[in-house]
Amino acid sequence: MHPEFKELLDKRDWEGLRVLIREMKPSEIEDLYFELDGRDFVILFRLLEKDLALEIFESFSVEHQVEIIKLMEEADTIDLLEPLDPDDCARIFEELPAKITKRLLNGLSPERRKYVNLLLGYPEGSAGRYMTPRYVSAHKYQNAGEVLTGLHASPLRADEMPMIFIIDRERKYSGYVMLGDLIKTEPLTPLESIVKGEDIFIYTTDPKNRAVEIISEYDIPSLAVLDAEKRLVGAVTFDDVMDVAEEEATDDFHKMGTVGLMRTGLKDANVRLLYAKRVPWLLTLVFINIFSGAAIASFEDTIQAVVALVIFLPLLIDSGGNAGSQSATLVVRSLATGDVKNKDWFYLIGREMLVAATIGITMGAAAAGLGIYRGGLELGVVVAVTMIIVIFAGCLIGTTLPFLLTALKMDPATASAPLITSIADIVGVVIYFRIATWYYGIA
Repeated sequence: MHPEFKELLDKRDWEGLRVLIREMKPSEIEDLYFELDGRDFVILFRLLEKDLALEIFESFSVEHQVEIIKLMEEADTIDLLEPLDPDDCARIFEELPAKITKRLLNGLSPERRKYVNLLLGYPEGSAGRYMTPRYVSAHKYQNAGEVLTGLHASPLRADEMPMIFIIDRERKYSGYVMLGDLIKTEPLTPLESIVKGEDIFIYTTDPKNRAVEIISEYDIPSLAVLDAEKRLVGAVTFDDVMDVAEEEATDDFHKMGTVGLMRTGLKDANVRLLYAKRVPWLLTLVFINIFSGAAIASFEDTIQAVVALVIFLPLLIDSGGNAGSQSATLVVRSLATGDVKNKDWFYLIGREMLVAATIGITMGAAAAGLGIYRGGLELGVVVAVTMIIVIFAGCLIGTTLPFLLTALKMDPATASAPLITSIADIVGVVIYFRIATWYYGIA
């Protein structure tokens, strides 16, 4: 923190603070949010010039924006929200209590309020919630010169016009034209002759992650959003899609680590929140692992007969769990990116079993050497055979579970590493001691 800043803030020297923050970079002002008490930051925020305040506000995550709004006066909040894109406003309102949202909506201009209400009317998590009205459209009956002339008079910023959506007289979507293509086209050329991508669009009710997939697949800066009658009603931009992708990735990472969804960053999370998000799954896994203990107890006679078996138990069950976690991570990521579908399960299982065989034989050979060294040839054989089978089992569980969850309309990321490991542990214990009991001929 700037050395003079705290002193001026304590003295409530507003003019001195105003002079000081004019000398600060926007990134330095952003950092003050994490260093100051929330109310002190809001005081500082109100001293900023309007454009700078908006720039800094837009740089924060939705969660931090909501925290700032809750501490601001209603009139100041409305002044801050009015210039934002409607889709950004809608995402902020999603996180605010209903009473505050209603009050702030009533303070917006009629046109802005109408569009934000429209967005909030779409299902949560749908593309309709993320679309913006800031896009360029043109009738397919126009020529390139007419459209270019119209762009000069458009109130949109240059970065908001990378492509032009083409519609007919009923606003039904016909495709798009990239701005670069339009500029290089002869002025009298009809748009109909250069339009493309008539099947590249998304419906308002489609899931938001579908927009991520389409924009990534076709490498386009914006995507048309249509209603049920294929009329153009908005656009989803690359920036919005990146926000969605970040949210989805964060959510998947949390699930893979058996951590509940957090609406704030790790730095801002308090002990109570971290405890609440982590302990439920850990307690669940404790009860799941009771079955591992029960399985071990059921082979008490085998363990008493060959005590050396216990030495290799952690090695074997951890190897199966780790192999399963690797498989699950690859499958979950591929499902998330659309690289594989449920129909690919049979092919992937066959290939994964081949991979599991090679890994299992390699690790089995290493484990056999350790087993022979610690307990003789018989123990080496048991450990080697078990290693091969538990690697097979772990890979099978790790590959199958994400597909199964997807088929049940559940998030495949729920097939987390700790869950896969716990299931593989139980299976590994049973396999190990069953093989040992049979091989040693223990009744």
